[in-house]
Amino acid sequence: MAMKSSYDSEEDILTLDVSDGEYWKSIELPSGIVIDISKDGKVLGLEIWHASKIFFGDAKKIIESAEGL
Repeated sequence: MAMKSSYDSEEDILTLDVSDGEYWKSIELPSGIVIDISKDGKVLGLEIWHASKIFFGDAKKIIESAEGL
């Protein structure tokens, strides 16, 4: 699977889907990042909450290139 990204501007969440697998659980980090993990321990994806506060200036291109939801 090629990595896919999407951005929800209303919720300000950037989602990165990095691999396929059967979902097991999510781990929420204090920094506003949620990691989705598969049953075999692989990272399936990441959610970055408050993305516009993290990716600004030149880095804002990351959000702009993500597909809108």
